[in-house]
Amino acid sequence: MPNFSFLSDSVSALVSDDVFENYGNNEDQGNVSALQSLGSLSPEDLFHSKVTDASMAACCLSGLWLLHNFLDRSHSISQDINSPEGSYWHGIMHRMEGDFGNSKYWGRQVGHHPVFETLNQQTPGGWSYNGFVDACENAAASGTPDPEVHKIAVAEWVALFEYCTNRAVG
Repeated sequence: MPNFSFLSDSVSALVSDDVFENYGNNEDQGNVSALQSLGSLSPEDLFHSKVTDASMAACCLSGLWLLHNFLDRSHSISQDINSPEGSYWHGIMHRMEGDFGNSKYWGRQVGHHPVFETLNQQTPGGWSYNGFVDACENAAASGTPDPEVHKIAVAEWVALFEYCTNRAVG
């Protein structure tokens, strides 16, 4: 996992390696142990540095709720962020809930994002937003978790979160 030293101490505790193991698990209706910490956070509380882009900081907050599988809370944040990154978090949330068509809609709103190139380099055989949505849909239909799909989903979360944080405190 990358070093998230730019995060405040309270948020760093929410982004530990063990949290990623359960990321995207539909059986987990939210990491209850993180609920109180997440619920008390505002975008300004996320970083050691002063927030310079409130929209990007809100994207990070949406991503943290997703990381802990609180889809509704993430959705309520991301749907109010009018940017490619807000649309991206919104699309991931719909993919995680199993609304794959809606996820692709939000992916179209993202357009071509710099994170896609990072993921393309990290994914054997290449990566595309719609292709990954299809892979997630196939894994969901099989009823068996796919470790490779999970690995890519974690890499996607990390890449988008890093992208947003670099601009939030920029």
